[in-house]
Amino acid sequence: MRSDKHRNNKNKIKWLKRSVLILGLLIITTLGMIAGYYANEVKDFLNEVNKDTPEELRDTSEQDKTLRELQPISFLIAGLDAEGAGESRRSDSIIVATVNPEKESTKLLSIPRDTMVTLPESGIQEKFNAVYPEVGISGLIDFVQDYLDVPISFYATLNFEGLVDLVDAVGGITVNAPFAFTVQDSTETSDAIVIEEGFQELNGEEALGYARMRKQDPRGDFGRQERQREVIAAVVDELVSLSSVTNFTDILSAIRPNLQTNMTGQQMMTVATNYSPAANTIESVTLSGEASYEYIERYNTELYVWNPYEESLKEAQNALREHLELDSKTDRNEIKNPDELIEESEKN
Repeated sequence: MRSDKHRNNKNKIKWLKRSVLILGLLIITTLGMIAGYYANEVKDFLNEVNKDTPEELRDTSEQDKTLRELQPISFLIAGLDAEGAGESRRSDSIIVATVNPEKESTKLLSIPRDTMVTLPESGIQEKFNAVYPEVGISGLIDFVQDYLDVPISFYATLNFEGLVDLVDAVGGITVNAPFAFTVQDSTETSDAIVIEEGFQELNGEEALGYARMRKQDPRGDFGRQERQREVIAAVVDELVSLSSVTNFTDILSAIRPNLQTNMTGQQMMTVATNYSPAANTIESVTLSGEASYEYIERYNTELYVWNPYEESLKEAQNALREHLELDSKTDRNEIKNPDELIEESEKN
């Protein structure tokens, strides 16, 4: 057993701070800020990114009140990836962001995809990234709310394949690779993408390969998460630049089939207008724990898994609840289900 091998370090915190609300939230707020210049395009875009939102997540009237009163809000951002042909997408990046406009601060928590959990409906022991294909986005939101003891105001999902078109639409990105490696491209051609150590410009195909490679990274999935955040931060830097306004239509075309959210256009505008100062102070909420290999019954084999220390999980829960101006919880079982979480948050 490797004790706490993957503890978040200073480099991870650096990338978290640069990522802010990761790609989903920043795309939404960026769109809101420049929507006036491209009203028709944005209207069509909003119709697309909301069309597959489950019915139970469409009514965000309570969130309207929260936004009008400038209360703290939270986001679930899930980066979706396909492990192979014919397989359901898994949420390989799961990030919860809490935004407090009065404190002008944002907190980010990344849940490792290999975290061992019990799936909510089947009761099967699995990794956290298996929750989404098992119960969908509504079930994932409920599960995260229960796991972290916080209500989720909004969600955004992003398909990582969309990075190819998006990076090309913004004219490429700059990254600082920690080491050199080769990786296959989106057509599965081996060693088609060559990454050098250090700073370099990447196009869409190269950025996707850089973000997805895992097996050659000595830190495994934790290293991949850092590179994904680096790519996301670089894309965001390009998105908020003035030069991106000139190819806004291309950017929308790249995002449209790959982004899903339950936010309305007016809510995006409100967040962009009234909550943006919260991006001035970005703090990471980290989980510490330990990795091991455990037998997974459904696969009939031992797999690499990660588990947070109970005390670390409670500290993270309390940090997020305090930032949302909810009462700190010393016992997770005091709240029995996500509905109670939402009701309690509305009383505060």
